[in-house]
Amino acid sequence: MRDYRIIFETDNKEYRILEYPDDSFGMQDLKGDSYCRKTNPDIDIVELARQEKEFEDLVNREGVFGYVLEKWNPKPGQGYEHIDSCWGFVGQYSESDSRFNHYIVEELKSQIKVGNDGK
Repeated sequence: MRDYRIIFETDNKEYRILEYPDDSFGMQDLKGDSYCRKTNPDIDIVELARQEKEFEDLVNREGVFGYVLEKWNPKPGQGYEHIDSCWGFVGQYSESDSRFNHYIVEELKSQIKVGNDGK
């Protein structure tokens, strides 16, 4: 059973972007200083706590994911090779849901070298 989802693939299947569950994230790393009173002195402490709880619930409900750009190596026994990756995105990628339309997918696409056939 594969544990990834193909998010993007070039027509010729030379490049692809995969989405993997990120099982090694830390909640504090995801939050950073977003809910720190010192960083947000203009937000009421009760409201800040509510937002933090809401974020934790979102993470627990939607999960955390990473994205991997791969390029096909046609040499015998090689297969797809890792080009780049980035981890720690809340929720599965969705073009239609702004909460999960992760910028990294477009950044990874920008690294794809278009061949002579334009694909």
